[in-house]
This record gives sequence, C-alpha cells and structure tokens, in this order.
Amino acid sequence: MASNVHYQRRDYENGLDETSPLIAGVAGRKPEQKSRDGTASAMATFGLGFSIMWAQALVRWFASPTEFQPAPILGPDVIEPWRLVCLRIFEALSVGVLLAHIWYCVLVPAFPYLRRFKTTDEPRQFTLDGRHVIGGLVALCADGFLNCHQYIFMWNANSINRGVWAKFLPFHNHLSSSRYGESLLWGPPMYVYFCAGFGILGCKMAKPLRKRFPDLSNAGIFTIIWCIEFVLDFVIENLAIRITHGYGYAKTYRPLTLFPEQVYQFPIYESVFVASLGLVFTAMRLKAYDTGRSPVEAGFENWHPRLQGTVRTFAVIGFSAGAVLILYHLPLNWLGVIGDCYADMPSYMKPGPVE
Repeated sequence: MASNVHYQRRDYENGLDETSPLIAGVAGRKPEQKSRDGTASAMATFGLGFSIMWAQALVRWFASPTEFQPAPILGPDVIEPWRLVCLRIFEALSVGVLLAHIWYCVLVPAFPYLRRFKTTDEPRQFTLDGRHVIGGLVALCADGFLNCHQYIFMWNANSINRGVWAKFLPFHNHLSSSRYGESLLWGPPMYVYFCAGFGILGCKMAKPLRKRFPDLSNAGIFTIIWCIEFVLDFVIENLAIRITHGYGYAKTYRPLTLFPEQVYQFPIYESVFVASLGLVFTAMRLKAYDTGRSPVEAGFENWHPRLQGTVRTFAVIGFSAGAVLILYHLPLNWLGVIGDCYADMPSYMKPGPVE
C-alpha cells in the first residue's frame, strides 16, 4: 500500500544538514581539526628524547677506555681467509649503499648543483627521504638493545668495530657482556636501506602494481609489497650470514627457526619484522605524495616558521625510532629471550668477558 506521508526537509543553522556529524569538530570542521593536530609535536618530542639518549650514549662510549675498543677475537676458532675477504666485500658494499642514500636523498636535494654539477634554480630542500635516512641513522642507537638482557644476536669480532655502546643505554643488564663487535661498516647501512631504502622501493613497486591491478585494494597492494620485501630480506640476510659469518642469531624461538642449532640458523620472524618495517616507511612515502608531508608531520605548521623544519625532522626521527623499536626490537628480543634454540657459535662470534 502506497504511503501518503511526505518527507519534509528540516532547516538547520550554520549550514548544517542531515549529513553533518553529530559531534561538531570531529569530521565536519576540517580546517579547525587540522590546526589542532599535534602529531608532529608528539612525534618530535619523542624524537628529541631519543636523540638525546643516543647523543649521551655516544659521548660516554667514545670516552670509555674499555668499551670504545675493538671486541676481543676469542679462540680457538679462526675465520677462514675466503670468508674474511667476503666479509670485507660485504662491508664495502654496505658503505657504498649508505653513501648512495646520503648522496641522493640528503645532499642532492639540499644542494641541487650536485645533481649535474651545474648551476640551477632548483630550490634547496630537506625531503622526506632525507629525513628517513637521518632517522634511520639515529634509530641505529636501538641496536644496543639487541643484547641488553641476553646474548641473542651474535656479532663477528673480525668485523671493523669499536665494541658497542650498549652499556650506556637504559635497561642494559650489567651482568651481561657488552664486549662484542657491533659492525661500524655494515651495521648502520642496514638501518638505512631496510627503512628508507625499502620505503623508496615499495613506492617504486606501488605504481606499476596499481596499473597492473587497477581493481586491487590498497591493502592488496601493500600485501604484495610486503611479500616482496619479505623475500628480499630473507635472501639478503641468509646470504650474508652463510657466506660472511658477519652476524647471526645466537638464541631464537625454535618453532619459528629454520636450520636450527646451526651457525646460520635463521628465525623466520626476522624477515616478518623487517618487511613490516619497510612497509610502514612505504606507507609514509605514499601518504606524502600529494602534499610532501607524511602523517607523522601533521601539525608542524602550528610552530613558528623558523622551527617548522626542525619539528618536522625530529617528528620523522621519532617515527623512525618508534617503528624500529615497536616493529623490530621489542618482538625480536622477546622471542629471543624466551627461545631455546642455540646456534653453534664459532668462538670469534662469542662475546668477551663482562668488564
């Protein structure tokens, strides 16, 4: 039966209608919401605090007569000459990758002349990629947390090293040895190419994937990128571990460990964490395509113009450090501490005595 009830549109004040949100200021007042966004301030505060922690650890490490020394190379095992050569090649390649990131992501945008070594009218910029590179180098501080409680991540004392700064970070167990060799040549680059580098790579893959699969959701695109980065990490790390003995996983969670109790045992969750880390950097870059500003920098414009660049930089540093801690170090440490699968470590990958 047809209804004779007629709908009468109500009149509202202030330009509102039936589609307006019930709670003003949540979704219907975007300009005001944007001006109140404090994401950049919160992330920058964390980034500044993390940077201060890193700076004090570096100063104390450099000044230490015992910690700022090459880790002792324990016997009786001796690394094979061919493996040592491969380790040096790995170090050289890693430094090359790091310098390439610094050159193209930091120096060239800041000094456009360097692009073709010709005078140009291009404005100088400090890009998101550059901030990601700096953020990765600051997040390197978190590597000192790897063995803060137990020796779960083993280092080859034959690597170019000056010990490690772990003793000068919070939460370090002083009954645990800090006399192992954090690599100075391949360690820092990993925090750049697995973060900023994977972010750039993920964005390079996103566009062709979107063209190839136009009906695929964003989640589907991200899933494909995650799988590719998972495979890349798995291949890179397993080649490095097996060929160079540069590092390894001393103690892992057995049900999720491949090649258990071998020197090259590999926890599959390592690649899960690295791929997830690369994916969040990919997401930040994709979100910044239109505006040049990533979500973690939202609200930087509320600061004085002279401070806006600094706030954005520390916000990205805070994001980088937070992502590394939450997506990598916390779960890796937890699974390592509760694990019962011990690698067959050669003596040159064992830590020295507690000092």
